[in-house]
Amino acid sequence: MKEQLLGRPLARAFVAQAAALGLVLLARLSGWQPDLPVLLALHGGLAVLWSAWLKLPRWWWPLQALCLPGALVLLRLELPPWIFLLLFLLLLLIYWNAGGDRVPLYLSSQATWAAVERLLPAGPVAFVDLGCGLGGLLGFLAGRRPESRFCGIESAPLPLLASWLRLRGWPNCQVRRADLWQVELGEFSVVYCFLSPEPMAELWRKARAELRPGALFISNSFAVPGVSPDLTVEVGGRQRLLVWRM
Repeated sequence: MKEQLLGRPLARAFVAQAAALGLVLLARLSGWQPDLPVLLALHGGLAVLWSAWLKLPRWWWPLQALCLPGALVLLRLELPPWIFLLLFLLLLLIYWNAGGDRVPLYLSSQATWAAVERLLPAGPVAFVDLGCGLGGLLGFLAGRRPESRFCGIESAPLPLLASWLRLRGWPNCQVRRADLWQVELGEFSVVYCFLSPEPMAELWRKARAELRPGALFISNSFAVPGVSPDLTVEVGGRQRLLVWRM
């Protein structure tokens, strides 16, 4: 029932914050008068517990714990209101997908780029990066495999602009503004993604339905629930490549 009512992470985060604040206020009304640091610690701990109960991904938990202290610090700085609006718009343009598709912006390392290159089959390939971010991987691969075709899919406005500017000089590389769920994967021989745990089961079903036999599906760090990869490549820096051959 709670999943039906609170399908989106932003809604669950808001409920967790409100529930934690409500419990703290009830404690104050009952006569408990602790110092401010104790109240902030209590609110942060309750917010994390509510977040866990509402099944928010773990990367949300420190944000939930620091939400109220951060708000108090900003209020004491007495910044003009337009700065908060600017910060909100900036974060929205960067983390466009975090609220809906539950996919924040992750950046991969050059060691990861090199590992992906080693996984590519010999000869021309058609490669797509679902959620290409700033376009670093695509530029790296396009320069080393000029005979191949590379495509980046991105919907967050600022990362899309950054990747377009970065890749506009490569004739074998393009960036599309699109929802990854609307992309026809069958036109590609290699599909790469660095998303989050949330969409992996659904994306795997899409890949199974659309990719041709022999195509590669590569996920950076995030597993497909219940499906063991055919190959795991440890990259370092807490990143690894999970590879499935269709």
